[in-house]
Amino acid sequence: MFSRYTCPFCNVPYCSLTCFRSEVHSRCSETFYRKEIEMGIRTEPSKTAEERLNVLELLKRIGEQSAEEDEALLRGSEEEAEDEDDLAQRLAGVDVSSASADDLLQVLTTQEREIFFVALQDPSSELAQRLLASIELHRTRQEPWWEAPSVSDNSSLPEHVRHGHKPDLMVVPANLVRQSPSHPSLLYNIYALLLGYTYITRHLSMSPLSSTTNDPLDQNEARRILSQVVPFITHRKSKVLHVSLSDAATAFWSRVDPGNINAKTMLVLLEDVIKLLRPWRVTIAGPCLASDERIPALTENHPSATTIMAISDMASLFHLAMESSTISSQHSYVVMKLTFYAAHLLSTPSSILHDLTEEAYLHLKSVEKEAERIERERPLVEAIVRPRGGCSSDQKTRRRGIEEIT
Repeated sequence: MFSRYTCPFCNVPYCSLTCFRSEVHSRCSETFYRKEIEMGIRTEPSKTAEERLNVLELLKRIGEQSAEEDEALLRGSEEEAEDEDDLAQRLAGVDVSSASADDLLQVLTTQEREIFFVALQDPSSELAQRLLASIELHRTRQEPWWEAPSVSDNSSLPEHVRHGHKPDLMVVPANLVRQSPSHPSLLYNIYALLLGYTYITRHLSMSPLSSTTNDPLDQNEARRILSQVVPFITHRKSKVLHVSLSDAATAFWSRVDPGNINAKTMLVLLEDVIKLLRPWRVTIAGPCLASDERIPALTENHPSATTIMAISDMASLFHLAMESSTISSQHSYVVMKLTFYAAHLLSTPSSILHDLTEEAYLHLKSVEKEAERIERERPLVEAIVRPRGGCSSDQKTRRRGIEEIT
């Protein structure tokens, strides 16, 4: 609407009485009404002196209350500023770049720690979003290497966006690569492995995982998470063989720590896996394996080079641990198993990998559609089913909920 009136106190234009009485304009409107009442009291001849004094006293108390509220608000702002200064002083003697998480938490007060953990548990909260939108955070984080733009597109990126470099390709023994592998297909296991890899990369903001510039503690956490979400790659006696994309995705999601992943994040990971899994349709002709001239040698021009780079990064991550760990035999076993998976991928014809990528794309769209349906029905379900007391659901209940989406 057009603003046809102007406030006599602040000269702000407004369109109607409702606008003038609005909360954002309450200071002027309250002052206006108070003065009008005072004027009426002073000029109204029918009112007794006692009545006029009572009403004026009431208006005086209202004015004092308003002043006290303003003072409290100002005092709260000053206390908040003092708290921020106090926190800055407490952190002044701490080397944030090298301090552990426990050391940093010790610096915080009990109330500050509670606020921090609430933000962690609810990434959609206002505080969490402010923290995630921090320019300083973006300057230190690394985006996944597979999302790095080409040289021609690099100029359009913000200055603070950094992508990791491509991992070095691993050495795959030629005798492990076969044109027609005799063992069962491990492609769905590789799909689950890539889900774990993309999750860790984004969760820890570390790309590539094996980079020597990464914090060793973060790399230990990366190995721990990979062992948790895809245990078949680290457990010697594991006989897990996924039979479908849905089976692999459901198993992965059910093993992620509760609260660390939601449907939107899962969709991002599924898109990441498609990018890593899709073989190049046009490649530069290169050398072939000496054992089989039908199979191209592993170079950056190989159709599945991107997928092998991801597997190579995980193998290098565990290889680094072999140099400083007393359980190097366990890490050596993981490296050997990843090498075997890479050989299986190299043995698979590109046509099958293209079909697998198309299947992954259809699975992504199916999950996306199901997530939208669940989101639409969520208010109705929450209105019908109210939780009573603590959470009584176990891992099986959580897995059933995940299966509805995946």
